[in-house]
Amino acid sequence: MSILSPDVLLFLNKSTSIWKIIDNAYTNSYLLDEIKKYNIRKRLHPCRINFQPILRKSLNSTFIEWQLISNSGYILPSYDILTPWILNERNDIDFEAETSITIQILSDIIISDIPERMLLISKAGRSIENLFSRYRFANKLIIRNEIFTKESIDDFILHALVKVNIEQLEYLSFISLYSIYTFVKNYDINEYNIFHGKPNLKEFSIHIGYLEMYNINLTGNDDFWRFIDSITKHNIQLKITFVQSDKSISLAITILKYCKKKNINVFLELQSSKFLFFNYIKDCIKRKDDIFIKKLSSFTFIINQLEDLKFIKYILNEMDNLEEIIILFNKSVYPNIKQTTKNNEIFKKFYNVLFDFKAEVKNIKRFTLKYHDNYFPTFFETFTFQEKLYDMFIISILSIIPNSIINVKFINMPYLKEEYFDFLYKSIPNMKKIAFKKCRYIPDDVLLNFRNLKHVLLDENIGIIIPSWIDIVIYKNFSDFMCGDYFIPQMKKNESHFFKIMKNSKFKNTFWLDDNFTPDTVIFMKDVMKWRDATELLNF
Repeated sequence: MSILSPDVLLFLNKSTSIWKIIDNAYTNSYLLDEIKKYNIRKRLHPCRINFQPILRKSLNSTFIEWQLISNSGYILPSYDILTPWILNERNDIDFEAETSITIQILSDIIISDIPERMLLISKAGRSIENLFSRYRFANKLIIRNEIFTKESIDDFILHALVKVNIEQLEYLSFISLYSIYTFVKNYDINEYNIFHGKPNLKEFSIHIGYLEMYNINLTGNDDFWRFIDSITKHNIQLKITFVQSDKSISLAITILKYCKKKNINVFLELQSSKFLFFNYIKDCIKRKDDIFIKKLSSFTFIINQLEDLKFIKYILNEMDNLEEIIILFNKSVYPNIKQTTKNNEIFKKFYNVLFDFKAEVKNIKRFTLKYHDNYFPTFFETFTFQEKLYDMFIISILSIIPNSIINVKFINMPYLKEEYFDFLYKSIPNMKKIAFKKCRYIPDDVLLNFRNLKHVLLDENIGIIIPSWIDIVIYKNFSDFMCGDYFIPQMKKNESHFFKIMKNSKFKNTFWLDDNFTPDTVIFMKDVMKWRDATELLNF
């Protein structure tokens, strides 16, 4: 579509697709300049769906039926093939807030008849391609294999990906190890190259689930190792996700040892039982058995007792592969003990000894601090000893984190003080993105020092000042009153109300997200051309 007339406002008002606005602007310099002068206001009803392929057999034929299940559990109409126009009663914009597409495999799709299998694989491949045509801003494909018997797991979806061309795909996740094991045994990976047609793929994730019942022997399996080599030949980052089980960890270590020998960098990430896994990590550190833990790219550091803090120096100085650190803590950091000069000195010395360093790991980009307890302290600004201990803990943590961090999340925090952000600023002055989720108290002006900050997410939090240099701010779940099965707005859906709260009215574009099954969300942004950044922030 070529827009040469001056009636840009009419085009913007009538358009039901942000992608079409952006696509036209990239090919029309006049439109690109003009849209910066206008206010864009849209309402969308997000279409969050899991896609489940199910094998159906009749007397005359076999076919794949795609079941569509919304995140709220609502079952939508089924399709034998997904077209670019699925759910055509919905506006395009309803599909444009999603960054990922999830395919859930809940039943076996094993087909013994080869011609029939190849036909259905071709149809499944087209269906996956068509999903990305519908979800224009999705760049992640998640394939969750939730079948737990060896006889039912197949490489059907993996085979379907061979001829799929998806330019926007950047992350391909949770591909079952057993599916890969089966695939490379049956097909020549040079001829059946699943990375072909995906020029922007950055990361490929192999998932090792509860595989105790599978007798997988990777040692000496040349076909599997050729597949691992092919990942790096395509300049794709290999990630291994695993569960907390001896078999899963053993298989992950086998892959790690091969990759170390071939000088292949691998990211590791746990997908379950984070509390149990932390005990495993502590034992590894004590034994100095660290080949495994040094490859973790994301780690959840759980503080159930003050003694756990003794491991923080190792984690932030030795785990060089870390890109994300999540710290969970509970009321153990402010024990209910009497304030005495002796107790005060004991805790000061404790923190001074444990936090006498600055983190040396320089790959960490994401930091989360989460209060994980059913009990919330009531001592805020009461000047009790418990409050001092809470302050000591928070300030100590924020003082040692590395300056490589650019994305920060605070979750479920009882309260946050201005002084905490003074220490945060000293540690990470170049923060780009911050999220406050379900935090009880946040001072008004905590963001004013962070001149490089661009994106702010407030989840069930409202009243802080949004500085003028912020590009995108999202208020998520600001209306959480439920009546029956529906959420009822408790706040007026108008810009001026939020502009007063944030003390900032520089946002020209407003997008209201409302599907009746989740609390309301609103996106404010200066430049609609940065919509992809907004979708990433929405899912941050």
